[in-house]
Amino acid sequence: MKENNSLSDSFMEELANLLDAENQLVAVLPKLAQASESSGLKVALEGHLEVTKEHVRRLERIFSDIGKRPKDVVCESMKGFVGESENVINKAEMCPARDAAIISVAQRVEQYEVFRYQTACQHGTDLGSTKIVEVLIKTLNEERTMNFQLNELAQYMINVQAINPFIYHQPTISKQDSPSKPKSGGFYIPENKFKRGGIKKKSKSTDVSRFISEGNPNIQDPS
Repeated sequence: MKENNSLSDSFMEELANLLDAENQLVAVLPKLAQASESSGLKVALEGHLEVTKEHVRRLERIFSDIGKRPKDVVCESMKGFVGESENVINKAEMCPARDAAIISVAQRVEQYEVFRYQTACQHGTDLGSTKIVEVLIKTLNEERTMNFQLNELAQYMINVQAINPFIYHQPTISKQDSPSKPKSGGFYIPENKFKRGGIKKKSKSTDVSRFISEGNPNIQDPS
């Protein structure tokens, strides 16, 4: 006899799948952060690790509150993303190009999670599980925000550095030669090589609020 005979059954399996996905992500995020050369990317991934741990706790509380034990399931999609992450780390030296690849995988993870949480929110709404949906919406918005942050890092820093690695990653320079440049290694922008004026100001349509407002228009952020 098949187990999922109702929307409620599917909803519980969806939540269990999300729980496994978040646990897998907790395990791989420290590896991605450690493999990142960019301090900005490292901070973003380390920050999202703490947020992801909270996502795990929220899902565990949902099951505890309804008095059910999550099914023993494996999120195969997240398992695939974890494999991709490990390939990125193993196949390239630490450099802006590897950071760009790390962001690419991380964004695919975030977009996947956004899709799964949107589906869970819709199912929860249809079932009248208002309190559960309120919790899921908080996580959904945090996933959207992380995707936005990764996009900003890629567009305005990491990808530019990956295109011009020799411009950005310079050898040791003495303080006498260039007092405004770092004493050893690091990234800097040589004069006349990259002008800030070349970056177009983002329109209002690309701010965080747009990302948070995406998805089912019937689902509102409780905050």
